[in-house]
Amino acid sequence: MKKLFHILPLFATLIFLASCNEKNEAGEYDNWQARNQHYVDSIAVLAARGTDGWTRIASYKLVEKEGTSLTNNSYIYVQKLENGEGERMPEFNDSVRAHYLGRLIPSASHEQGTVFGRSYKTYALNEATDVPALLPAAGNNVVGMTTAFMHMVEGDRWKVVIPYSLGYGTSTYSTANIPGYSALIFDVKLARIYRYKIDTNTTWH
Repeated sequence: MKKLFHILPLFATLIFLASCNEKNEAGEYDNWQARNQHYVDSIAVLAARGTDGWTRIASYKLVEKEGTSLTNNSYIYVQKLENGEGERMPEFNDSVRAHYLGRLIPSASHEQGTVFGRSYKTYALNEATDVPALLPAAGNNVVGMTTAFMHMVEGDRWKVVIPYSLGYGTSTYSTANIPGYSALIFDVKLARIYRYKIDTNTTWH
């Protein structure tokens, strides 16, 4: 009987821990839209003040429309980590090679944010061995990433925060496990620009 009394508290503890884990898993994306908006708004404040080097760039699509009322979700937010030495920026029809790692906002189980895609072999860029991905400057990219590329020169490395409206929108992007209303956070380095119909050899070397 004494052994049973020793076992019961342990059993109760295990049940409690299991219950906590279930709650954490269930709550991973609770209030997701509001949490993502709060994150973007907080970065927008830093950009407005120029804190830690944060700046903002209006979506290239919205810039083309005169009289458009811009909100925090109309911009991408950029923190320049390395300055490149390139002399030109990609144009809409160009292709690029870029190193990138994309995350969601920090959450209970992922303090740095869930990684949904990367061109690196690991979570840290090794330019000696990692081959940058070949991407269209525009085309299949989300509006926010196209906006970033069109303002970068070769060698630039930026941290880019993209609101959901300039990312994958309100619907879940199931291929990459990105819930609707997700802000996207990229560490991206523009390695090379290939001019449309001029630089036809896009082999990395």
